[in-house]
Amino acid sequence: MEVGTVNGDLNVSLIANAGLLMEYCGTKIMIDGIYGSQGHPFSNLSGNQWSRMLRGKAPYDGVDYLMFTHDHPDHFSREMTLRYLRERRVKGIFLPSEGIVGSVLEHYLEENGISCVELSKFTNNAHYGIEPAVSVQALRTRHLDRKFRNVANYCYLITFGQKNVLITADVDYVSENFLRLQDVPLRGVFINPLFFNEMRGGHFFRGTLEAENYIVYHLPYEGDDGMGMRRMTERNLEQWNRNPRKGKATALSEPGQRIVL
Repeated sequence: MEVGTVNGDLNVSLIANAGLLMEYCGTKIMIDGIYGSQGHPFSNLSGNQWSRMLRGKAPYDGVDYLMFTHDHPDHFSREMTLRYLRERRVKGIFLPSEGIVGSVLEHYLEENGISCVELSKFTNNAHYGIEPAVSVQALRTRHLDRKFRNVANYCYLITFGQKNVLITADVDYVSENFLRLQDVPLRGVFINPLFFNEMRGGHFFRGTLEAENYIVYHLPYEGDDGMGMRRMTERNLEQWNRNPRKGKATALSEPGQRIVL
């Protein structure tokens, strides 16, 4: 993986937690980047980040699309998303229907003519061409952990030109095997530290997920890591890259950190 800014490259920046900002040929997509500070043990948006988002200051200027993987407080906030949309106009938004049906946010989107894809079992595997060189496919999966079995977690397969990138968020890697993607060449796949731990150890994940690059994200910052996620990930990365399998692995763990795919 190289760092640089060349036309045609896909630039990916970490916002915080599982929040990603993707930019390709002038199109910007924010994924799971607007979420609250309550109800979860993960690192939060800084006040400065939130202020820059609302004012459209770099790197949050010109965001075209918002996408959310599931309705959990460390990935999505209705209230904050509504406030953001009142300040910043976007071309479209993708989010689980569970997080919007009957809400003030849904009414606001309708009243203001903002394109919204409400993800459900009826949209599973559907393709959406959002820009001439960018398309999106939302894959409905289970959320990890039995207590969240009724929560739908949507993995996003996003195609930027010829580059396919998969965002897995909190997918239940125990039940999901990703066989439906076995013929899709993946430039990169974003996985959380628990998923990466199981991919390396091969205990619970029995599926197929081959990519040129594996990017571990959804990591707490150093001062917030009471669960030891960072240390576990460092060990796993060292062991993985000592004898690379199908692709190189790296971590996206610091605020503002950027990679180019």
